[in-house]
Amino acid sequence: MDLRKRTMLSKLRRFFRRLLRILGMVPVHPKINGLFTAYETLSPFYFSVEPWYLDYILKNPQTHDCIVDDVGLYKEKSGVKHEFLRFEISSPDKCHTCILIAERNGAGGNVHRDPCDSTRATDTNDSTDTVSSSVAPVCATGDSTTKQKPRLSSSLSSTSRWGADDLISCATLGSTAGDRLEEKCKRATRICALTFSEKARPSANELGTLLYLTSKLEPTYTVTSTQCYWYAKTVFTALETLFEDAKPNVAKHPGGTCYGVSVPTKESVSKVCGKYREARDENRRGRERELAEERRRDHEQAQAAEGRVQAAEQRERERIQAAEARAQAAEEERQKERERRLAAEERARAAEEENARLRKFNETVWRAMPSTQQL
Repeated sequence: MDLRKRTMLSKLRRFFRRLLRILGMVPVHPKINGLFTAYETLSPFYFSVEPWYLDYILKNPQTHDCIVDDVGLYKEKSGVKHEFLRFEISSPDKCHTCILIAERNGAGGNVHRDPCDSTRATDTNDSTDTVSSSVAPVCATGDSTTKQKPRLSSSLSSTSRWGADDLISCATLGSTAGDRLEEKCKRATRICALTFSEKARPSANELGTLLYLTSKLEPTYTVTSTQCYWYAKTVFTALETLFEDAKPNVAKHPGGTCYGVSVPTKESVSKVCGKYREARDENRRGRERELAEERRRDHEQAQAAEGRVQAAEQRERERIQAAEARAQAAEEERQKERERRLAAEERARAAEEENARLRKFNETVWRAMPSTQQL
């Protein structure tokens, strides 16, 4: 999709989001901290890369299901022409999109400042003059300035190094906070984009790992080498290297250049890709261990549940058997009672018959007595 169509689509999305907010039909944002903000939230999330990755991305299994759909390399139009990366990350249900901006700053930056503020000094307070004054003489040396290959001066003092401030800014696309990040991107030029095949797109977890490892690889900001241009180009090229069928939309672009001078990244890309593969393999083994442990717990729980069911069934069988035994004993007792009653009735009939015979005998005797008296 070309830039014009993407811009029109982005404007349409923002329009419909605003319309939904006006009508009170704001959709519920995904509850994934460190990526998505509520649609009514005014300010994006701002983090340093390390706590963002360790506290929000690494510990949340949902980030494995948030997929990076778009990668853009941006270069500001004025000043030191600061470079940064913009990512679009879809939610697990594919209904929401997160805008994430990753960039490197220097001069002991404060993570609580607003990177969307166009009035702030990007990268460093002093790096503009330092870089421009160091590059220009190098490019002008020799008999012909057009024949000399530009390179960054290595004569800067040790004061040109300080701790880097690698910053993450993120918000939900179409939200008020997301619009602020979009404004930052509008003030810059999208010089290159990276597309992935459907089967090999990075997740937010994988992207966070790469950003974190790149920050750890060179934690020091150096005006001539490891500045914003180096950071953006290293991450962009590493994504292109690590993910199959990843392709930039243009073959050549001014990304990774400081005043037209290319910042070397080949060695850093190789190192960070190696560390990423190690981390990916370790994460895969960790996830396999977690899945194995989860399966083991599920198996144990299933066995325990089956044991409880079997015990309950056994208790039920024993209860039924006991009830049947009691019923059988009661039936036997009733049978004995019937037999005793029949025996008593039999004895009663026998006694009645005996009495009847005695009565008959007595009657016979009494009838015979007059005859005997007459004789």
